[in-house]
Amino acid sequence: MKRLLKSQTVRLTAAAVAAVAAAVALPGVSWPTYLLAFAVLATVARRHREGIASMRVPRVLAALAVLIEVWTDAGAARWPVLVAGALLTCYLAYADLAAKAIGIGHLDTVNLEVRRTRRERLTSPAAIGTLVNALSVLYVLAAAVPVAAAVTDPLLLALALAVLAWTGATAVAGQWRLRRDPHPVDAAVAAAVEALRPRFAVHFAGTRLSEYQLKMWLPYFEAVGDPFVIIVRERHLVKGVAEATTAPIVRVPAQSVLDRLLPAGVGSCFYVNHAVKNAQLVKLDKFLHVQLMHGDSDKPISRSPVSLMYDRVFVAGQAGVDRYRTHGVDLPVYKFRRIGRPQLHEIQVGPRTRAPGEPPAVLYAPTWAGLTSDVDYSSLAQGQQIVEALLRRGARVIFRAHPYTAANKAYRGFAAEIRALLAADAASGGPDHRWGPRAEREATLTDCINAADAAVCDISGTASDWLYCARPLAMTDPRGIGAGYAEQFPLARAAYLLEPDGANLDEVLDELLDRPPGLDALAPVRAEVREYYLGDIAPGDLVAVFRDAVKDTYAPAAAPAATPGPAPAVQLELR
Repeated sequence: MKRLLKSQTVRLTAAAVAAVAAAVALPGVSWPTYLLAFAVLATVARRHREGIASMRVPRVLAALAVLIEVWTDAGAARWPVLVAGALLTCYLAYADLAAKAIGIGHLDTVNLEVRRTRRERLTSPAAIGTLVNALSVLYVLAAAVPVAAAVTDPLLLALALAVLAWTGATAVAGQWRLRRDPHPVDAAVAAAVEALRPRFAVHFAGTRLSEYQLKMWLPYFEAVGDPFVIIVRERHLVKGVAEATTAPIVRVPAQSVLDRLLPAGVGSCFYVNHAVKNAQLVKLDKFLHVQLMHGDSDKPISRSPVSLMYDRVFVAGQAGVDRYRTHGVDLPVYKFRRIGRPQLHEIQVGPRTRAPGEPPAVLYAPTWAGLTSDVDYSSLAQGQQIVEALLRRGARVIFRAHPYTAANKAYRGFAAEIRALLAADAASGGPDHRWGPRAEREATLTDCINAADAAVCDISGTASDWLYCARPLAMTDPRGIGAGYAEQFPLARAAYLLEPDGANLDEVLDELLDRPPGLDALAPVRAEVREYYLGDIAPGDLVAVFRDAVKDTYAPAAAPAATPGPAPAVQLELR
């Protein structure tokens, strides 16, 4: 998504620059300018119809190009269009300031019944953005078709004055409100949240493509059965989260709103990552703050000292507790709750039943490149070698890349090579491999695990989740850690370790694919490590354990308590 938006900005800016160049360099030939300017402004109006300051640079250039073209063609004779264009161009140049002023005290929501007056609806950022976008498109059309200029030019000027006056008045009102109330809150949204009577809140901030971190928890929050509200901090995250839930969502860009938005009935707030903006809510000590994270792994992020700021830290098993102390992070014992992994409740434990003649299936799930090279545990650079070895053995490959893979150009290329390799093998009569949307969007991680007889993973939460099924696992060592690998990442005791150059690849695949189910060399060790990492909670109890642990955080006396044990199984319908 980030790459798409970046390329769209570049294309629109290039088109707008070309429009300006055409207006200056091609006197007497107006159609290139108008066509390019219309393409830019119409594209923004269609794709960012409610954005006040979206794509500001290309919009300014496109409006300026039309202004130059009108002056070159008609001069002062079309002064209404020139005035309208000048006003619009100036407004677009300072649209970011207008957006801040108009957005003061206004919050965007999804799945929340908010009652607003007609004036409030007409002065919302969405309404203002739509009006200005419509004016921009009409400006180009009126300038390009001067057939009835005596009528259309004054009408355009009148419309521009009306829209920009309304916009300016709304911005001034916002700034005036800020003088009277230094921390304004959207009263209509606050009232709607109050009427919802939520018992807990879920706070989510992060970069683009990070929606998966929250999505994996949403069905289980919904299974708790009590009302809750999701606070999303960035606009680019709202759509992805909204597609995955019917729970109320409020986008809260400003820190100053947080302490006035959540009603007194909220007892706890949950977090699924270590986003910097988490601290803005954690500082409010009237709530119990709970860190869940978005996977249970031996990566440094899973034992970060940042966890010290939370009141509770939910972990899957005892490994989640020990890894903090092993690395010198002294979290008090009372902060931990061992709850298993509710996401694993539908995983089939034990050997998979295969039809006669069906080839073994192997899940290859490499992790992403990491933010820095020192935490890059991805095997994608060696992935083609691994996949080729699996294909030589006639295995069916399920290739599931990490969602962040697309953010790194080199790793994106490695993943594309693997997908092409699988596509070619399937087309030549090979097994029904899975890759791309079939393995990453249309299927969940649980679906992929249930469809595989063995797995090859990197250091990641996927390796930990795989342990629950008790089937053979291999792990990669792309950094060449070697003998100290299992000491640094204890989960690796349950896995066959692949050497960085793939020298032992065939021996590892012998253990994964050629041994009778449950009788490979590491089967007893996997059972031990499985309990250490994920606890001994039965699949049917995982959702109920999570439900009770969440409820405990906003109970009348949410004091430190013993780790909750298994509870009666509940039925959960996953969307």
